[in-house]
Amino acid sequence: MKNTNSPTFRLSWLFQSRFSLIWLLFVMVVGFSMTSSAFRAPDNLLEILRSSGITAILVLGLTWIVAIGEMDISFADVAALVSMVTAYLVIKNVPIEVALFMAFIAGTLIGALNGFMVAYMKIPSLIGTIATGFTAKAIAKILGGGKPLPIESGGSQIVYGFVYGEILGIPVLFLTTLAIYIFCRFLQDQTTMGQHLYALGENRQAAREAGIKEPKIIFYYFILCAVLASIAGILATAQLGSGVSEIGGGTLTIQGFTAVFLGVMVVKAGKPNVIGTLIGVIMLTVLLNWITLLGLRTFIVWLARGAMLLIGVTIVTLSSYQRKVSRLQIT
Repeated sequence: MKNTNSPTFRLSWLFQSRFSLIWLLFVMVVGFSMTSSAFRAPDNLLEILRSSGITAILVLGLTWIVAIGEMDISFADVAALVSMVTAYLVIKNVPIEVALFMAFIAGTLIGALNGFMVAYMKIPSLIGTIATGFTAKAIAKILGGGKPLPIESGGSQIVYGFVYGEILGIPVLFLTTLAIYIFCRFLQDQTTMGQHLYALGENRQAAREAGIKEPKIIFYYFILCAVLASIAGILATAQLGSGVSEIGGGTLTIQGFTAVFLGVMVVKAGKPNVIGTLIGVIMLTVLLNWITLLGLRTFIVWLARGAMLLIGVTIVTLSSYQRKVSRLQIT
């Protein structure tokens, strides 16, 4: 019997494969700090945390969509739509509270439409969410005439303190993101909601036979994904001081899936999970920040994104294959 209190056991536990992504992130931060004084500057590190916070909220819902075996291509466009609706209404002198509420409802409705199409109309999620994503993007561009919508004086203060405030030197936004992720991890691992989530992802037929209401669960998860994307869109508007029809230069869809796929290496080996996604988001933000500070050409950034996505997809594919082999061996 192993002595779980021995220093050797505790040390080996820390170096399990499920923590490999965390150690890789640590090595990246140390290595990048040694190669770039600008990277290790306190203001830059705070900006990394702040940017990670918004992206992490944006892709949190995507984690669970992928976990149930579906896809959502529209989440970044939902955030952009919410951003543009917020800015457009504020410019039209609509009270900020009303503008935020109406923009939030607009984003949530896209999620409800996604969920209805996938869960009840049985439209493949990839096709359905591509369609709603294009629709959301088109509306966002129409509102701004294809350009960002700067928010004047009072409007530019939308949740400004929340985005740029700090507690003990740590951005309030990142601390809030941590709190949200900790709560969502509890829902994922300690509630029936989480059990149904992974049951659907593993075997739909077995889940249905066990009495799990597949359409209802899928519908709600798509709504939740849009709700979180809407929150991220509002925060991005506050950070940028304007409504934008393509948040993150139109690359957040790739970054989101990359973070989720990389995250399967953490905690729940081979399965999308919220802690893994958070680590994946921070890792991507750190990598892209370092590349930008070095002044490397744009194609290097795209190469890095593509390589990380390929690595993430490979990990997911291998993990899925290993689980299938394990189930066959058991039977």
